[in-house]
Amino acid sequence: MKHDDSSSSNRSLEQRLLHLLQALRDTHDASARAELNTLLRENADARSTMARLMVDEQALINRLRDDSIVALLEPAPKAETPLSTSTRWFAWRPLTAAAAGLAIGLFSASMVFGFGVVRSLERVVSLFQESFESGPAPLVTGMPQEVNLWSGDFSKIVEKQVGVKPKDGTKMARVLRSDFEGKASSKPSLQGDLMRVVDVRPFLREANGGEVVITLSALFNAAPFPEAEHYDGAVTLWALGPQFLTEDNLMDDALAHSVGLCRPLDRDPATWQSTSTRLLLPPGTERVLLKVSFTPVPASGKSLSPLPDHVTFTGHFVDDVRASVTIRKAVPNHRNEALP
Repeated sequence: MKHDDSSSSNRSLEQRLLHLLQALRDTHDASARAELNTLLRENADARSTMARLMVDEQALINRLRDDSIVALLEPAPKAETPLSTSTRWFAWRPLTAAAAGLAIGLFSASMVFGFGVVRSLERVVSLFQESFESGPAPLVTGMPQEVNLWSGDFSKIVEKQVGVKPKDGTKMARVLRSDFEGKASSKPSLQGDLMRVVDVRPFLREANGGEVVITLSALFNAAPFPEAEHYDGAVTLWALGPQFLTEDNLMDDALAHSVGLCRPLDRDPATWQSTSTRLLLPPGTERVLLKVSFTPVPASGKSLSPLPDHVTFTGHFVDDVRASVTIRKAVPNHRNEALP
């Protein structure tokens, strides 16, 4: 019953967040604004729920200049150097941006708005929502060498086991080890990865010189593990050029990357923890590597020494992996033209 109670509580929290944001949209209710501020400051579940739901929203920009909504977690400084809307979006802390993303999404599915000398036409495209319910199991051969195909370290698709129930549907991915079939490098491997490559060239062409942002989120869980052990979950985005890379040259040859951490992973199998990250794609990007990972973390003041050849994960699970692309195309702004 504990898991069912947790699921019911999560749904209730989502409904409460949506109710407050709806009140802000419809009536500019000051009490709703204050309640939402308090909820996000004091409730970690509310913040993680807002970040996860953000991936589903179909518009992430409209009222970015409304600091009373955007600065949900910290007031704007009294004196601030003016920044363009575009710059400020990526300067916000991730949680603030995530909260703003959901609030904005409630206003409209797609829109055009004016700022400065250009207008921005924005579209959000869902790349996938992966709950591992169908399709082939991830390959266990390391870095993907094809697009839209899961690959990585040793893993398998499972149903409920060791006290962990899938968050979405009846299946989930279980990461087993931090190495893969045919691994040739003798370098120690500590991070257990699931990876997927997507082709983003069509979105960059659509942006026509504007901005393209990719967002990735995932849910993490684990069976109870010893108090002496500590783990992080992570989602990482890597902007790549035309070549498929290997783990050995990824750090050197990737164009850019961003990381979102689920830290620390708790020991309660009834709770799923979430994290997300976003990446503004730099010029020259053709593909993006999406990575979901578990990593052992040494206790405070200690180190993982000697480093093992690989790590065996005794009960670590991933579910509900979501990715989306935000395409922001800049178009001329004619001041006398009425906005839609």
